Formats: sequence, structure tokens, C-alpha cells
Amino acid sequence: MKRSGVFFFLLSVLLVLLGLWYIYPAEGIRVADGLTLRFSSYRQYLADLDSRPAADVDSVLLREQQRAALLESTGDSLSVFHDYLTGDPNRIILPGEDYRYFDTLFEMLDSASLKGKTVRIMHYGDSQLEMDRISSVLRQKLQERFGGCGPGMVPLIQRVASSSVILSHSGAMSRYARVADSLARRDPKKRYGIMTSYVSVSNGGKFSFKESPSRFCQPLARKVKKVSILKADRGDQPFGIALQKHSGDSLVEMTVQKTGDLSMVCWAFPDTITSASFSLTGQGDVYGIMLDGDGGVTVDNVALRGSSGNIFTDIDSLYMSRLFRMAGHEMIILEFGGNAMPGISGRKSISSYMRGLENQFEYFREVAPEARLLFVGPADMSKRVNGQMATWPLLDELVDSLKVTCLDNGVAFWDTFAMMGGEGSMVQWVKHDPPLAGPDHIHFTTRGSQEVGSALSRSFLMLYDFYRFRKTHSEDLIDDCFETLRDSLDLT
Repeated sequence: MKRSGVFFFLLSVLLVLLGLWYIYPAEGIRVADGLTLRFSSYRQYLADLDSRPAADVDSVLLREQQRAALLESTGDSLSVFHDYLTGDPNRIILPGEDYRYFDTLFEMLDSASLKGKTVRIMHYGDSQLEMDRISSVLRQKLQERFGGCGPGMVPLIQRVASSSVILSHSGAMSRYARVADSLARRDPKKRYGIMTSYVSVSNGGKFSFKESPSRFCQPLARKVKKVSILKADRGDQPFGIALQKHSGDSLVEMTVQKTGDLSMVCWAFPDTITSASFSLTGQGDVYGIMLDGDGGVTVDNVALRGSSGNIFTDIDSLYMSRLFRMAGHEMIILEFGGNAMPGISGRKSISSYMRGLENQFEYFREVAPEARLLFVGPADMSKRVNGQMATWPLLDELVDSLKVTCLDNGVAFWDTFAMMGGEGSMVQWVKHDPPLAGPDHIHFTTRGSQEVGSALSRSFLMLYDFYRFRKTHSEDLIDDCFETLRDSLDLT
């Protein structure tokens, strides 16, 4: 075929496609029950331009920061606290609008550094938390305010690298995990522990950590002053642990031998360290290694890829309870919901998911009765709908149901979907320069995770600032102000 013939053939194809784009009905052409032929539509394109104004991500984030700055500059105003805590889309919503919900935790945070006690916050979530994303920002912001350092609790074997610490291991070890990959094993006794996984050492081995060189590693995470190990002895051979750290030109060794079924062993250092190694002998299980400061606060990160948050009730509650008591967690954050979306087809499936979460809340009240619960709702997620990227159908209903279910069950709630800008916001987070979310329109980039972690931190610290405000003001005055709100508030 001549070149001119090829050109006119391609031109005719393009003109036919352009004509179809112009005349094709937006709703498609139904050819059979359950089968509709769809094609990109000019009318649908115009309708999307008119009905879907793009969320201005920078404006959304700037407004949230300005509201926080306003409160900080006028922190002695009850009306400013009232407006923020009852109407701001970025606020942590408290059960029954009970502003005393976190008071016990705040009291501990106030005295943690002075008493040399580390207040632990456990942050469970799905793949949005991988590489210590979101958790690392929250940890840094809280440590700046309340003291503390270190990256928190880490597993002996970590399948996904962390931006906060570099881990390595060697030896005869097996990883058992409730949310398993192809290399992990399942425990028939379900004794996975508080990290939902543990490592069984059958004949000794080695483990080491060192500070991460990543530019996203938070500064305080690079420093460690205390190392603690949650362990269990197994078999007849004593489970020995020798910790080695470099101190100048000398090598310091400390060894702990067999101590029983479940125990926690600790080493404290006069100065911060950035690396250390362990030599393991005998047989035993390691349920977590805590890399902390000598007081203050820390946030432990447990990312469960693919989980919707309904797996905890499948973990032995006795072991979970004993380990929580040893570690001393005072708050548990659950960040789930995104992985439930593919299975959500209507209100019935949403209700089923809510019932499963209610069981998880009851479980945590059993295994960690002193810990306050905070649920972080899912982010906006986009998929192709009629040829356009749009928020997943029913995501807004899922978020609303999560909020109501949490509050009805005495669990605080923070709305990531609203913080981002609501429906359609994920598309704009992806388009942002630099991108705040990835091309899958589901996961945040590291920069996006920093924005989310910062917003969550500000919301939590607002509650703390209000707690401090109440210390020097009349409780009757504050109660009267918020009682008026409770009488008129529609939590749904």
C-alpha cells in the first residue's frame, strides 16, 4: 500500500473514533442483561468537567495548617478550641464528644520523661504503613513534644525495609505470621503476639540494627538509649542473648540466660547508640525488639499488607494480653478499611464488615484494657468508572459507617478521607507536583505519608493542648460549653 493510502486509512479510523466519541451515549449501549458496551463519550467528558471540580490539594493542606496555627496563636480561647474540636474536618472525633477521653494518656505523657518511662503507642495498619510511613512522622512529632527517641518496636526478621532503621539477621530462624507471605509459617497455637508475628530460633543466630541513611528517616529515630527484647524460651537448651555495641574502641557484651516461658530483657546505655548486634544461642522465640529512649513516648509500627483489620481475634488472647502488659502500650491505633473496599457491594457487606470490627474492638479491650483505641479511616481511593478515574463507589458510605460504628463502640475516629479533601481528592493527590500518591491511586508516596502523619499528629496534639488548657480553667465553664453542643450534635 502506498504511503498516501496508509495515511488516509489511519485518518479515517481516527475520524470514526472521533465521531463515536461525540455521539456515543454516556450511559453506554445495553446489549444484554448485565452487559453494557461502553465507549469514551464527549457528553460524559463535558459532564465530568462541570460536576467534578478538582480538589485543590495545596489549599486543603494549607487550610488545615492555618487552622492549627490559629489555635496555637490563640490557645487561651475556649471558643477556638470549641470550634476546632467540634467542627473541624481534621479533628479526632471522640465518643460522645467526651473531651476527657485521652486524659489518662495525657497524664502519662506529661510525666514520662521525668519518670524515665516510655509511653508506647501501637500503630497497626495495612500497606499504607509499610516502610514505617505515617507512623514515623507521628512518632517524631510526639517525641519532639514529650521526649523519647528510637524507632520503637521492630521484629527480628522484617520482610519490608523500613526508612527508620536497617535490620539484618542470620542463622537457623523461622518466621511465623498471622498475615503471612510465601516465606512465613502459620502457628497452629496462634501465639503470634503483639506484632502479629514472631521468629523462632532453633540453633542460635545473629541479629543487628543500625541507623538508616534514608533522607526520610526522622532524626530522633536514629538514636537509641534502651534495648528490650520480648522473648520466650523453648526446649531444653537455654536461650542466651548477648548484646554487643561499640563504645569507642572497646566492645561491651551483656548476656541474659534462660528466664522462663515469656519474659522481657532490657539493656540501658548512658549515651545514645546508633547500632548494635546480638548473638543468640540455644532455642527460643523473639516477639519483638524495642529500640527506645530512656523515657518519653514512642510509636510502634506494624504494617499488615492486604489486611482489613479483622485478623486480631485469630491471635491467642492470653499471649497477646501477657505481651501487652510487658510492653506497656497505652494507646492502640487501627488504620484499616481500604482493603475492605473490593468486597463492598452494598450496605449488607458494609454491615458485615462493621460487625467484624466490633469483635476486634472487644478483643483489644480484653487483651489491653488500659489502652485507648483510635481508628483511622481509609484514604480516598480511585478506580476507573465509565472511563474516568473516580472515588470507589460506596467508599463514602463505608467511611460514614466506620465513624458511627467506632463512636458507638467507644472508639475515637480520625477521617483520612475528609482530611484529604473528600470525594475525588485522590486523583488530585496523584497529580500533585510532587506526587502525594502513587499511580495506583491507592497508596501515598513518602511525601504524601508525611502530610497525613503531620495532620494526624496535629489533631492529636490539639486534644493535648486542650487538656493543658483545662488544667487552668473552670471545668464547669468548659462542661457548659460542650454540653450545649452534645444536645444539638448529630454524630451521623
